[in-house]
Parts: sequence; structure tokens; C-alpha cells
Amino acid sequence: MRKALAIGLWAMGLGLWAPGTVLQAQSGGAQDGSQLQAFLVTIGQGEYVWEKFGHNALWFRDDAGTVDVAYNWGVFDFNQPQFLQRFLTGDTRYWVEEYPGTALLEFYRRSNRTITVQRLNLTPDQVRRAYQYSRWNAREENKYYRYDYFRDNCSTRLRDVIDLATGGALKNATSRMSVPHTFRSESVRLVDDMPFTQLGIALALGRPADRPLSLWDDMFIPMRLRDGVRLVQLPRADGTVPLVAQERIVFESSAHQERVSPPGLWIAYLLVGLALAVEFFAVGRIGNRARMVDVAFRVEVALWAFVTGILGLVLLLAWTSTGHVFWYRNENLLLANPLSLFLAVAALVSIWKPRLARGASAASMIVAALAVVALALKVFPGGGQANLPLIVLLLPPHVAIAVGLWQRRGEQPPHTIELSRS
Repeated sequence: MRKALAIGLWAMGLGLWAPGTVLQAQSGGAQDGSQLQAFLVTIGQGEYVWEKFGHNALWFRDDAGTVDVAYNWGVFDFNQPQFLQRFLTGDTRYWVEEYPGTALLEFYRRSNRTITVQRLNLTPDQVRRAYQYSRWNAREENKYYRYDYFRDNCSTRLRDVIDLATGGALKNATSRMSVPHTFRSESVRLVDDMPFTQLGIALALGRPADRPLSLWDDMFIPMRLRDGVRLVQLPRADGTVPLVAQERIVFESSAHQERVSPPGLWIAYLLVGLALAVEFFAVGRIGNRARMVDVAFRVEVALWAFVTGILGLVLLLAWTSTGHVFWYRNENLLLANPLSLFLAVAALVSIWKPRLARGASAASMIVAALAVVALALKVFPGGGQANLPLIVLLLPPHVAIAVGLWQRRGEQPPHTIELSRS
């Protein structure tokens, strides 16, 4: 979301939706907090990749219309200095911004994103505490923070404000509740309609992204926060009350529907991996007897090795040179590693210099062996990283290439023999 959004929302004004249209607030005085109400606004998925994870805001309003302000902790700007560099190194700068609440809802309605509003069952003192903290946090000297996709984002910041207002009740109720999700499975689930982005996320995330989550952790997803607060009971002098006093879907998207459970990728990835392996194996066999096919095989190997080698180099740099802790300890380096760059050069140059065929073969055997190690890790306690889909995608082609180059390790390519006889 660009900072310019703030200007647009303020320009839309406060009169788009009349007070009380969404959820009815209770009576009281705005200045002392007895009339002021707090609402959790959850925005569903959108079109762009950063919108796939949803969004949320904390909205404060009263019957009299003297307060109508929403706080959004997910503001960033592509045009800020060194944005790309900061993003790649894990030093992305986000901030909290305040908007007129009714205009914020109208903006997302026009964006065709589902909007859910939950009135929080907070006492006047708890609402005032949340409101005062949000106002303080939105000041210029306090608003900026170092964004972390999983541990410190727009949703976790909002979650923490609700927890502050309730005296820690939200964390106490949810930190001991385990969920069958991980940071990886949640991320892969939410980009299911973007297969290449999904593949990139699965490849980039390391072992830390596979740790079990509590419901508290899982609230890094706005929709999980929305669902989680429904389960929480707040202690009161005369018993307990639900944290959510009232809930309403005020707009439902006609274009974006959230996937409920993580997709099972391994079958589709296995089919693609086997198809690639069959292609490499077939071209490699035919290439033993045909000049042009042999050249095509070596070029294919070089392209494959170059792509996987570059990916491996990126994974290595992400682990060793950035602040993205969830990219660390990435076992996918066994499947895509920088050694493949040597294989790419050796396979290509061996078209003209047959003596390099042996080096290419040795490199391909090492690459394939490392991929087998990735598979072997699955049998050890803990099962290794949750990367079975990537193993079945990349291991078969690596093995097929190793077989094809092994057959050529001590022979002159067909086209070289033909040229020497001419």
C-alpha cells in the first residue's frame, strides 16, 4: 500500500457511510471513552501478491460521529529510498497510519475485497487504552518499524494492541492453543492461485518456517486473527464475556476466495519432475547417436544447471547475507546449489572441448547425490525440512542428467567424430 493512499482516503471524506451503518455502537461519552467503540476490521485477499495475505485495521468510532479513525500498521511505499535493497536484505520499513474509518472501508469495498467488521467487547477503559496507544504509535517519531512477514507485521502489531488493551488476555488465551499450520503452509496456502510465486516461497523458506505454531503465532495472518478472537473469553468481575460482541460481513468479494487448507503440491510437482526427467533421459539417449540431438542435450543441461545454480546462489546469499531469518538453514540448497553453475559451463563448453565431458559428468553426479541426501533426510527424526514437493520436482531431472552425462564422460560427441572424419 502506498503512502498516497492516505491522501486519497482523507479526500473521500467521512460521509460515505452514516454512523451506525456497519455495526451499532453503544451509548456513552466520547471524551472519557464510554461512548467510543473499537472494531477489528479484516480485509480479505486481493489481486496482487502482497494482498493475498489479507489486511486489517483497528477502527475507533462513536455514535456522535466525533471519532471515526482507523489505524493501519501495514503502510509501505515502493518509492521510498533503497526500497528494493532494504526488502532483499530484510530491512523493510513499514509504518502505522491513521485514516477515516468509513473511507477506509469504502476503499476496500471498491477494491472488491471481502470486509469483516467485529465489534470488540471491551470496557471503556480498555477501549481508551487501545485508542491512546494507537494515537501515540501513529506519531511521526513512533510510527516506523522494521517489518517481518511472520513475527512483526500489520496483523501482529494490531494483535498486540488488543492484547495490551485486555491486559494480556488475548495472548494468555491463544499462546497455548496449537494449530496444524506452519509459516510455510500458511504462505503457500494463500498464494495458491499464483503457482510460480508459490514455488518461489516454497523454495526460499528454510527450516525455521516449519516450526509448529500456536494460535497466537498464526495471527500473523489477518484472517486468522479474525477467527481467533472469536474463541477468546475476557475475564470480568462477574464471570467472562466473549471478546467479539458483534460481527458482520459488510462486503463479500466476487473475485477473491481464500483457500481453506494448504494445497498438496507433491503430486503435481512429481508429475512435472518425472516429465522433465523423461525428456532429459530420452534426449540424452538419442543424442548418443545423433549430432544435433547431442548438442541439444548439452544445451538443455546447461540451461537447467544455470537456472538451478542461480537459484542456489540466491538461497546461499539469503542465508548468509540478509536479515531474513526464515530463509536460514535452507535444505533446498541440496536441490538447487551453486555447484550447478560449474556444471552449466562444463556441459556447454564440452560441445567444443570434449575433455570437459568428464568434469561435467562428475559435477552432475555430485548434484544428483546432494539431491538424494535431501530425500534421505526425510527418514531421520524430525523429517528434515518440509520440502518433499521440491525434492520430487528436482531430484528426477538431476538423476536423469547425471545418467546422460555419465554415458558421455569418456567419449567424443558424435558431431566431433563426424568432423574429424570429414
